[in-house]
Amino acid sequence: MNHKKKIYLTLSFWTALYIIAVTGFIIWSNESRKKLIMNEIDHRLLIVARSIKYTLSADFHDRATDPHSISFSEETKNRAAINRFNSENGFKWSYTLAEKDGKFFFSAPSVSDEEAVERKSWYFFPYEDIPAEFVKAFEEKKTYFVNYTDHWGTFRSVALPQVSPGGKTYLACTDFEISYLQSILRENLMTSVLSAFYFIFFSVPFIFIFRGFYRAYNSNLKLINDELMVHKTRLEGLVEERTSELSRAYEKIQNELRAKEVVEEVLRDEKRKLEDALSEVKALSGLLPICASCKKIRDDRGYWNQIEKYISEHSEATFSHGLCPDCAEKLYPGFADKK
Repeated sequence: MNHKKKIYLTLSFWTALYIIAVTGFIIWSNESRKKLIMNEIDHRLLIVARSIKYTLSADFHDRATDPHSISFSEETKNRAAINRFNSENGFKWSYTLAEKDGKFFFSAPSVSDEEAVERKSWYFFPYEDIPAEFVKAFEEKKTYFVNYTDHWGTFRSVALPQVSPGGKTYLACTDFEISYLQSILRENLMTSVLSAFYFIFFSVPFIFIFRGFYRAYNSNLKLINDELMVHKTRLEGLVEERTSELSRAYEKIQNELRAKEVVEEVLRDEKRKLEDALSEVKALSGLLPICASCKKIRDDRGYWNQIEKYISEHSEATFSHGLCPDCAEKLYPGFADKK
């Protein structure tokens, strides 16, 4: 059961990891697509912002210093050139900003038909809600990009610091409408999601195939395990039986060894006795010097001993005294005859 649970946990882990990887791929794909598009837009914005000065007279920003320094005819001429430039390049707004006393004014703006009806002249019109990034661009002499949304739509803008021939700093700005970008990103997101579901859909059969293989494998493993349990039980019985036999055999051998030790001890005792008897037999079977008169026997040390004493010391024989008929006749003639 633990093994089965472990398999399911592993499968769940890899499934979750796969879903996370697919989700990460969708996010990465969407962000990469967005970054690619924004880089392309920024590149085009810079090209257009750098090109604005070529639609104006070279000294325009040296002269654009107050509301009355540029005539209306020059303003309309610049307006028409910038509008035409925007139309040809697909941009919504392009304009330059001049600074005076810490405030910013439109010096050469593009003007839509609605704005032309709303106001006749847009030259040196104050830019009241100028983005903070535009102010930084002017102060730091550094290019800034910014996104903003107003009643005209959602735009990506660039503020490019420029210097006129007379050394006057101004900003060349261009707005590109990016409302469509959201729809492109949504389409890209949908494409990524569909791609993910496509891969998930085709991975499902493999999951079921793996599941089938796993069940078959688990079933075979169960059969093998049951057989192993039967063999294990049988083997345990055989081992137990064999162990009992070996224990009985060992006990029998121990008993036999103890009996053997007893027999060996008896044999050793008998051997010692036989050796002692043999040594005695050898001592009495040798050539014994005996006196021809008194019948004393001379021992190994040269002493003469009574025959009965010598035999008693060198064998297990004992003596009881008596008289033979001849000696009895000789010593006690009258008594012997009566006897």
